Amino acid sequence: MKTVLVCVLLVFVFSCFAAQDEATHKAHVHEDKLADADHYVDGEHNPEHDHEAFLGEEKEEFDHLSPEEAKKRLRNLIKKVDTDKDEAITTEELTDWVKKVFDERSLVGVDKDVEDKDSNKNGKVEWDEYVKGTYGETGEDDEEVKELLQRDRRRFDAADKDKDGALDKNEFGTFLHPESSPEMGDIHVTETIEDIDRDKDGFVNLKEFLGEYTDDESSEAPEWVHEETKRFHEEYDKNKDGKLDKDEVKQWILPETDHMMAVEEARHLVTSADENNDGKLTIGEIEKNYALFVGSEATDYGRALPHSEL
Repeated sequence: MKTVLVCVLLVFVFSCFAAQDEATHKAHVHEDKLADADHYVDGEHNPEHDHEAFLGEEKEEFDHLSPEEAKKRLRNLIKKVDTDKDEAITTEELTDWVKKVFDERSLVGVDKDVEDKDSNKNGKVEWDEYVKGTYGETGEDDEEVKELLQRDRRRFDAADKDKDGALDKNEFGTFLHPESSPEMGDIHVTETIEDIDRDKDGFVNLKEFLGEYTDDESSEAPEWVHEETKRFHEEYDKNKDGKLDKDEVKQWILPETDHMMAVEEARHLVTSADENNDGKLTIGEIEKNYALFVGSEATDYGRALPHSEL
């Protein structure tokens, strides 16, 4: 699975504050390749990668979670996932649940950020509060700051769905992460082009796409550069004009929505744990494969598991 946006859900990065340079672009693509290599072994999903992704104190909690406690928490979770209450989990039910986990995970830290910037304590971040909380008292006559503010304002207005001039927690979350919201897709595309369009022609050519690397026979570039070059020509450049327009960039950076990733994770779990091959999971099958579920995105690596009986 090509990881374009999955790496971004856990770490809140104000990508609007700085233009992406060539090295950064190269690093993003290269990190995606490394993530894919860890996540899959010989074409198969690698559960050890899931386990290792569960870091710090949360990983330690997972390591010390007894089988009995893990199964107990999973039984509690099943009550939420099993929406038709037939005591069996379908791929569709699991997909809906994983998408919900993704949505909630994308808002981690947003409450604190809103609280810090919400100086009038009305539960929302107004534009002036955002500017002061982000840039301090820096004057808008500074050309660099002015450019950043114009970009931020465009994203701020797009995220302000109810057009009340302020962003609530959900709106502020989409402001921080336009790549995770279908409604913000056009903004994300525009910003991506602005970041890497060095010749400012409104398109992304191969050189801009690859960053500091080039792909030719004499190049000692990593293998991923050759792979990305091939993908640029065969998959992204639909009209074969040697550059990507807005629609083609959109296909490049937004090919895998949260829903598609949720479907893939749900299918992986059902396939791995469905011992009688009936296309759904019983409580017994889930409990038997408890380590698979506790170390998966379906439980946010254990964080989404209820701690008490419901």
